Amino acid sequence: MKRVLLLASLFAAAVSVRADWTIKDDANSELPGRKVDVAQDGQLVARFIYGEGQIKPYLRVYGEQGDGLNEWHEKQQFPHHRGIYIGWNKIASDLGTFDLWHMTKGATMVVTKLEKLEGGKDSATLVATIEWNGGKADASGSKLLLTETRTLVISRPPAFTVVPRTRLIQWAPKAVQVDATFELKPARDLTLDGDLQHAGVHFRASQSVQERKGETTYVWEPDLDGKGGKVVSQELKWARLTFPIGARWYHATHLNAPSNPVEQLSWRDYGRFGFFFTKSLAKEEQLAVKYRIVTELAADVTAKPTEEQRAEFRKSAQALYDAFAK
Repeated sequence: MKRVLLLASLFAAAVSVRADWTIKDDANSELPGRKVDVAQDGQLVARFIYGEGQIKPYLRVYGEQGDGLNEWHEKQQFPHHRGIYIGWNKIASDLGTFDLWHMTKGATMVVTKLEKLEGGKDSATLVATIEWNGGKADASGSKLLLTETRTLVISRPPAFTVVPRTRLIQWAPKAVQVDATFELKPARDLTLDGDLQHAGVHFRASQSVQERKGETTYVWEPDLDGKGGKVVSQELKWARLTFPIGARWYHATHLNAPSNPVEQLSWRDYGRFGFFFTKSLAKEEQLAVKYRIVTELAADVTAKPTEEQRAEFRKSAQALYDAFAK
């Protein structure tokens, strides 16, 4: 009975301190284009960046004390990598083949409308319509390859968890959870193609991680060989990057929904990783892929993780996946 009361009081306390989420579209004074700021109790949690002057729309997330976990800089290595983003470097159709990763030869991703910006007690939701265009028009003057509906739900996982079959309560670090759905509707028959290093849905850590790339660590499931930044499997469930930002360490865990097509995992020690697949789609045949990305403080890490810590990383990442897969 005492345990029940304790759990009830802890849950009530967690709810009582839960603050409202706000979401606001505004001009961007720091970068070209516009921004949509997602905040909880006035604290910036995520920022969606889009508009004129941006190579592609993408999402940034923030950690403790405002740490930018995937800040972008125009002088960074591979400047086409930006936050949490999607693309394929070879999209073939009757218009030809275009690179919607590096965004070359006139290819563009344009946010045509913010369909929904909604805050609340538990989360904030952004829904955007995005047109993917090639660099060549058809006879009607259209360059449209596909229309994407991107839904981003930003929240925080529970502040604590109860260990099954025990009386133990584990307090979790303050985390950011991004549930991302990408719905793709082709305007013509096309093939999403390319290679795993330049296609799919990816997370790119801040440029500062490039300068400390020898300290980053990855784990993934299934635990297969990943030499050369490549893991080949159609059973890929999740991948976790552990990386330093200043004096603090963070996890970024990329969860792949069981319903998603998947062929390979791409990873790089400077902090860019994601899942890859190829797909042929007929005109107006819709494809929806879903991912959950959880970023959190790696509280017990002060240097490059040990093998024992890596084993713990695997256990906690698997627990996140089990919750997501349900």
